Amino acid sequence: METVSLLNPQDQGGMITKYLAPRLDTLNDKTMGLLNIGKNGSDVFLERMEELMREEFDVAEVVRVNKPTFTRPAPDELIVQLANRCDFVVEGLAD
Repeated sequence: METVSLLNPQDQGGMITKYLAPRLDTLNDKTMGLLNIGKNGSDVFLERMEELMREEFDVAEVVRVNKPTFTRPAPDELIVQLANRCDFVVEGLAD
């Protein structure tokens, strides 16, 4: 499994290692999750992302979910729901 090392320039701590998610061979016939974090414009971004993905790929299904608030991380239940239902997820960040 491939890894990547991340450094936070604001942190006094050391380097952390994270595992990269396995890449899909194709997005055709896959379920796409769209996670709206609730920031201004993220709905516009996700709508356009869905349009572009459907133009380029034969996406089987789209699952849309909203974070309860953009000021906190997504609840574990929401992450589990997306992981169980979707092959890949796009998170909508905007402002």
